[in-house]
This record gives sequence, structure tokens and C-alpha cells, in this order.
Amino acid sequence: MIKNLRKRFSMAAILSIFVTFTILMLAINVINYYKIMENADAILTTLKENEGYFPAFGENQNNGHWSKETPFESRYFIATISEDNTITTIDMAKVQAIDITQARRYVKVVSSLNDTRGFYHDYRYIRYKENGNTVLIFLDCTRSLENWRTFLEASCLVATIGLLISSILIVFISGRIMKPVAESYEKQKRFITDAGHEIKTPLATIDADLTVLEMDGISNEWTNDIHVQTKRLADLTNNLIVLSRMQETLKPEILVDLDLSKIVSTVANLFDARAKMENKTFEKDVDSNIYIKGSQKEMEQLISILMDNAFKYSPEEGIVRIALHQKKKTELVVYNTTDHISKKSLPHLFDRFYRTDQSHNSQTGGYGIGLSIAQAIVRSYKGKIEATTEDEKSLKITVEI
Repeated sequence: MIKNLRKRFSMAAILSIFVTFTILMLAINVINYYKIMENADAILTTLKENEGYFPAFGENQNNGHWSKETPFESRYFIATISEDNTITTIDMAKVQAIDITQARRYVKVVSSLNDTRGFYHDYRYIRYKENGNTVLIFLDCTRSLENWRTFLEASCLVATIGLLISSILIVFISGRIMKPVAESYEKQKRFITDAGHEIKTPLATIDADLTVLEMDGISNEWTNDIHVQTKRLADLTNNLIVLSRMQETLKPEILVDLDLSKIVSTVANLFDARAKMENKTFEKDVDSNIYIKGSQKEMEQLISILMDNAFKYSPEEGIVRIALHQKKKTELVVYNTTDHISKKSLPHLFDRFYRTDQSHNSQTGGYGIGLSIAQAIVRSYKGKIEATTEDEKSLKITVEI
């Protein structure tokens, strides 16, 4: 349990850091990208408003996106397209990175698009109408985009290294963080076990003393009630000790090959008489030759708990079913009808001492701990157990091993 808790804590912390790093990295790089577009569009707008030239510095600087050096740093070319989609002129005076053939190809591709602004390769372009012709201005943004890509790669690398370092630190620190929890958990288990054994002795003594008194002729409803309550308390103590021990994973040396089909059938047959006495319909659907590695005692206890729970909380003339099938995993299903069970209560059915109906539980003699033991057994096999209801008039418990 502590190992799983530590693993979940570490995974949650690492996932939180990963999400944080990813969001920050994306935000920074998206902002940088849009800044490049904003600067490029400002320069293109300036060229558009000044017929393809930069004005003298100090004029037309309403956005502050360029300086005295901008006209010398900016590489661009201008193309004019007539109304019949013929390229009439391409001014290549301000660009050296591409030749006229490449420029013509850029113009043809962009002229077939409907966008007024956009990127084609590493060139930002603007399209507008002038004197009936279409004018395209292409601004070379190679340097800015290369810087952006370099920063993107560097930020991804730094984020990855940061995540790895953080993960190592979290895994290391989680052990110290969970140490008090582990110690508290171990003390709790030890207390339950020790207290359980200590309680057993006086209970046995009380029961023995009552038996002696009854042998001396002192027997009445009060002594009978003491016997009943002493047995209930002894059973509850034993169940608490079992549940405490079940928190530990089964050791490999006690796992053997089991004929689960035979075990399920044998345990289920023990409830035939109970079904007749309580006038309930009992159905069995058990596939043969299903084998698992496990402890026979644990499997018998698991099936007995689920069957007892189904019979205990099914109404008179109710239906109880048990099924065992081999699918992707070994699947054991126990179904019973019931007077009422809320879907909201399903997640709590496996909690210790949880009771959906206090009065009903007192009548049936339940402790509210049986399903907790069943869950502990299933988890020790690294399996899955869940409770479902379709109509709130029935309960189906499914175990996958």
C-alpha cells in the first residue's frame, strides 16, 4: 500500500511538473512566434504604404517596429500581377537569397491562395490591390525564424533535462515524505494485530466462564446473549486481524497452481442448502479448467465472502448468481437482487465498516468488513474488484484476476 501510495504521489508530482513545463514552453514559443509575425507584418505594412520603400527615419513610425537599421537589414522582393494573372514585374533588388526562378514559383503559389497575409517557406507575404493589379511583397524572415527554431529546440531540451532532474528528486524525496506515513501505517497494523490477540484472551475466558456457570445450572437469556455477543466480538477481532494481514502482498512461495473452477464450484455448492432454506433462486455458471496461481485458502475465503454477502443482502425469494469465465483475464461475477442500493454508495462498499443501511445490517449480523477483506485479497493478486448496479435493485460484484 505504501509503495503504491509513493508511486502515485511521484507520478502525480512528475505529471504536474511536465504539464507546467509544457504550458510554459508552449506559451513562450507561441508568444515569440507571434512577435515575429507582428514585426514582419509591421514592416510589410510600411512597405505597402510607401510603394515598396522605407520612408526616411522619423516618418511613419506609428508602431515602433523598425529603426534606422531596419531598411538595411530587411530582405524582400515585390511582384506585380496583372488582372489576367500574368506576372508583369518582380523587383529583386533587395534580396539575394533566392533567384528569379524561385521568386516566380513563390509568386505563382501565393497568388493561387486567398490569404492576404501568411508565410510561404520562410517568407512572410502581404497581398493587396493597386491600380487594378495585385501586388505581392515577400519579406525574408529566415533569420528570425531560425532563431525561433533554435530557441524552441533549446527550450525543449532544457525542459526535458529539467523534468528528468525533477523526477529524480521527486522519487528520492518521496521516500522521505512517505516515511512518516509508512511508520504510522505499520504502527496501525501492529496495533490492530496486537490488540486483536490481547482481546482474544479475555473473550475466550468470558466464554469459558459462562460455560462453567451453565454447567452449574445458571443458564438464562442473559447468559445466552453474552455468548452471542462474545462470539460476534471474537469474529470481528479475527476479521480485523485478517484484514490487517491482507494488506501485505502474497509471497511467491505460497502461490501454487489452483483449479479455480473446482474451488468456485465447491464453495458455491455449500450455499445450496441456504438457498433452499431462504427460498432464494441460486444459479451457477462456472466454466471448467480455469487455473490460476494463488493460495487455496485465500480463494475460498474470497468466494465465501462474496457469496455470503450476496445471500445476506438479497431479499426473500431473491436471485443469487455466481459465474466464472476465462476472458482476457479470469473473471468471477457474483450477482444478487436487493431491496435497494444507491449508485452513490457503490464506491464505499469496500470501505471498512461501511453500511448502506444500518438497520438492515444489524438484522443480518454484518460487520461491514467482509468486502474490505475481499478487496484486500484481490489487490494482493494485483487484480481488480468493482461493484455495479444497473437499476439500484441489484448488485453485481466483478473480480478480475
